[in-house]
Amino acid sequence: MDDEQEKPTEQALQDIADFRWLMHDYRGRRFMWRTMGRLRLFQSSIGPTDAVTNYNEGQRNAGLFLLSQINNLCPAMYAVMAAENAPQPLDEQSLENNE
Repeated sequence: MDDEQEKPTEQALQDIADFRWLMHDYRGRRFMWRTMGRLRLFQSSIGPTDAVTNYNEGQRNAGLFLLSQINNLCPAMYAVMAAENAPQPLDEQSLENNE
């Protein structure tokens, strides 16, 4: 058996190009951040019952898949995406007006 890796199929190359396109557009990164949040990527999977825990872990697993795609195909875009979606600090003017 040959140890060489198989060449990616045309469909696999198209999937990679599509994912990179998505991550290089601010709307795609916003969608991805929102989706990974809904998939409970950075939350505990533990729930009150085994069924809930299993469901949560399945959701998280889908989020981990998306994160691995980002890390493998366009790792620099994760930092961009995180920065774009970070909570913005309140400016001093807003704080003074609310006192």
